[in-house]
Formats: sequence, structure tokens, C-alpha cells
Amino acid sequence: MTSDKILKQAISNITIWRKGEQRAPHKPLLLLYVLSHYRQGHGRLFNYASEIYEPLLDLLERYGPQRRDQRPDMPFWRLKGDGFWELHYAELCSTSGNTEHAVHPSGVVHRNAVLTG
Repeated sequence: MTSDKILKQAISNITIWRKGEQRAPHKPLLLLYVLSHYRQGHGRLFNYASEIYEPLLDLLERYGPQRRDQRPDMPFWRLKGDGFWELHYAELCSTSGNTEHAVHPSGVVHRNAVLTG
């Protein structure tokens, strides 16, 4: 299978949160952002604090459902389960309470994701 077909299959298999007719755009927005940068020559390693947090927060505020608090950390964390990337330093992320696996940029200089494949 060609790499384009593998990518299309992987994208179609991502788990997207749904409740009735409502769907969360978090993972698709993050994937579009990361893949567009990768296609323009960015390496496979993305730093959450310096490259993902602010741009994804902006995308979620513009295109996502209205919420009191947007959570750009959740798709960053959860895409590892969909096989898109591996997280470096994941053991340093919080895993308690409602902020399960929270990855906030303050003090998170070294949280990185590496695109797989």
C-alpha cells in the first residue's frame, strides 16, 4: 500500500468524540495543522508548547463549538492512541482528575510528538 493510502486509511480510522449529532473537531484540526506544516518541510518532531498550543487554541476558538475552556492538550495527547505519533516525555504529564493527561504549555518545554511512519 502506498504511503498516501496508508495516511488516508489512518485518518479515516481516527476516533472522534461524538454526542448525538455533535462531533469534536479537535483531532481533525490538529491533524490538518500538523500535516500542512509537515508537507511544507517541517520535521517529524513537533513541540507542544512552542508549536502546537497557541495555533490549535486559535483554530478551536474559530472553528470549534463554543466552550468556556478549549482544550488543545486533549487531541495532542489522544492522537497517540490513534497511531499518528509517539509522545516524548509523556510520563511528565498530569494524569489526575478532569485534567487527565493535561499538557499545558506553562513549564512544558519538552513535550514533543513525533509523527509515525
